[in-house]
Amino acid sequence: MPRIEFRPDKLSADVDEKTKILLSARKAGVSIRFACASCRCGTCAIRVIDGAANLSPMKADESKLLGRLTLPTDGTIRLSCQTRIMGDCTVDLTFQNEYDSDIGMENLDDDDD
Repeated sequence: MPRIEFRPDKLSADVDEKTKILLSARKAGVSIRFACASCRCGTCAIRVIDGAANLSPMKADESKLLGRLTLPTDGTIRLSCQTRIMGDCTVDLTFQNEYDSDIGMENLDDDDD
């Protein structure tokens, strides 16, 4: 059973494989910012500190949204509503205080290709 650690509080939880980070946080009682939970807004972005290889591959819609928000698409930043846990990992929730998910939001509905 994979274990996820949430920083900065260093709270951790054992989760079923393929559980999304957002759901894992909520079940563990960890406060995580989110709005749509469907890869439309970007408010649930988190920084991956360790175990990026133990997370589900990034899909095109997640990569596209991160790009529109001018966030890295190299796997260091992930959307917790889209990312599934496949093995042990550590994520940093303080990242949610370091960016504004409203940046670039006016362009989200303009380019739905």
